Amino acid sequence: MLNVTKPCRIIGTGMHVPTAVASDTIEAKHGLPVGWSLEHSGVDTRHWITTETVAELGSRAAQNALDDAGVSLTDVDVMITAGGTSDQHIPSQAALTLALMKGGDQARCQAFHVDTTCLSFITAFRLASDMLQDGEIRRVLVVASEVASVGIGPANWETMTLFGDGAAAVVLEASASEKAGVVKHSHRLYTEGVRAAEIPGGCVAKWVEDYAFAPELHHFQMDGRELLRLTLKHLPSFISNFFEDTGTLWNEVSWTVPHQASKTGLGVIPKIAKVKPDQVVNILETYGNCISASIPMALHHLMTTRGLQQGESVLFIGTSAGYSIGALLYQHG
Repeated sequence: MLNVTKPCRIIGTGMHVPTAVASDTIEAKHGLPVGWSLEHSGVDTRHWITTETVAELGSRAAQNALDDAGVSLTDVDVMITAGGTSDQHIPSQAALTLALMKGGDQARCQAFHVDTTCLSFITAFRLASDMLQDGEIRRVLVVASEVASVGIGPANWETMTLFGDGAAAVVLEASASEKAGVVKHSHRLYTEGVRAAEIPGGCVAKWVEDYAFAPELHHFQMDGRELLRLTLKHLPSFISNFFEDTGTLWNEVSWTVPHQASKTGLGVIPKIAKVKPDQVVNILETYGNCISASIPMALHHLMTTRGLQQGESVLFIGTSAGYSIGALLYQHG
């Protein structure tokens, strides 16, 4: 058993995705070679919205998680929405999502939003575990919902074929047992990669009244090679520091649930971690990169296809725009 520092336990998970879009459809529409997406991005199918919003996807995933946990919204003390995309600047995405939930009009829980882009779920999970150490807080609902499809354009084949839309949620409950909960969390920001992944326009620095729509300003821009270089440069020392006081090593962790960043990124994990590929949850081919929703979607996949056994450990790990690396080690019980 690992040394749990913040006792809590996952009691329910849920997810929701919109309509599936096959890679051959995108390839035919935009003149890409047949099979390009699967070969280069590792994605055969992703899901894109038609009329749905970030809040709609999130509210459905959240309800599915509550149903899985056997609780209702009235049993939730705190709701945290997490993600890099939102329906509006104001109000908070948490307010918009809660308003669409069953019983949301009568809910009186604390609710707020966190955004560390692709690492938002890990950040929210850590905050939830912190809050569950307060005796007045019994349950926290964490909802990661993302719509990437409206912010990508056809100019960059990699981003156009890589990203999907989706949402997933987790219900966390306070636990008196120190056999379940967060073992460790770490998040490090390396600003040398601040421009490696960005949408430059749309906010204060390039406000919509002053900057007309332009793909280079308002479509997601990503330098995949630079992001990979930063990962290879900083991940080894990050991992070494992360595990040094946990009493375990990466290859002793039961499951790795990574951000579904890219085909290349997922491919290097077994080599760096020295773990078997089937211990790394990989849903990239069928869902694509869903930004912050990727990790809880992969967790939901693990829970519904195999389940977590008491005493098993899970490493949530990923990178995000900025450039950041984040990880959280959780032990189930």
